[in-house]
Amino acid sequence: MPELPEVETVCRTLRPRLVGRTVTGVRLLRPFVANCAPAEFAERVGGRRVEGVRRRGKYIVIELGASPGRPPDDLIFHLMMAGRLGHRPPGAAPPDPVEAKHTHAVFTLDDRSELAWADLRHFGRIHLVPRHQPEAIPPGLAALGPEPLAAGFTAARLASILRRRRAPLKLVLLDQAAVAGLGNIYADESLHRAGLHPLRPACSLDPGEVRALHRSLRAALREAIASGGTTLRTYVDGEGRRGAFQARLRVYGRTGKRCARPGCEGTVERVRVGGRSTHFCPLCQPPRTAVRNSR
Repeated sequence: MPELPEVETVCRTLRPRLVGRTVTGVRLLRPFVANCAPAEFAERVGGRRVEGVRRRGKYIVIELGASPGRPPDDLIFHLMMAGRLGHRPPGAAPPDPVEAKHTHAVFTLDDRSELAWADLRHFGRIHLVPRHQPEAIPPGLAALGPEPLAAGFTAARLASILRRRRAPLKLVLLDQAAVAGLGNIYADESLHRAGLHPLRPACSLDPGEVRALHRSLRAALREAIASGGTTLRTYVDGEGRRGAFQARLRVYGRTGKRCARPGCEGTVERVRVGGRSTHFCPLCQPPRTAVRNSR
């Protein structure tokens, strides 16, 4: 599933292509993807100017400006397991068989380019909600915790989150109500960088370990964004380019391989934590007081 770096990369590549453009046409190729009837959806979105493109957690929010008789709305996308939101130049065909077969919605812009929503797994949905009606926001978006790259996400803020939780560190990091945007890849990578076992109880960290985790989280996310995210299967950015961070992964997906930390002789192991595959180096990340693994 695309995580914070991938979603942030999509937003950054789409922003210069979309902001200031006006939606001139809407085609819902699979009507079930929207949270309202196709005719209503097309009527509410058509003719609207794009004012902004932003990320919140793993969600993409496209801000539509007000127009006569219409308040500002937000188009909200979640990439889920295999979703794509991409820009196509005027007259361009779908870039690959995935988009050709699994495109659910197409938004035509006033320069004749298109914004296409595709989803191989058909799990994703598009939510069109009034911007100033919090009750209309999808529950998953409304319940998100703090953004790990925000200025207010300090080591002290992270400590306040962890000290209340006895669950394994990996599960707390995956909890979107605790920290927004993290998933399997960057939870594993951050814990390895911080030298923390994924099964350590979250409340067991001392202040130095919390600071190390805080630094590692932010460093891993920033490096991944700079690399355009991680492409393991189908992820591409808003212009159809694959990410490059997979070449820099230290533990995720490297079961049985030597630890990437210089000088370490450890071999990456994989366990299941809360039903999720979890990768770690037993030498770099000693178990200490790790809690019992739960399958």
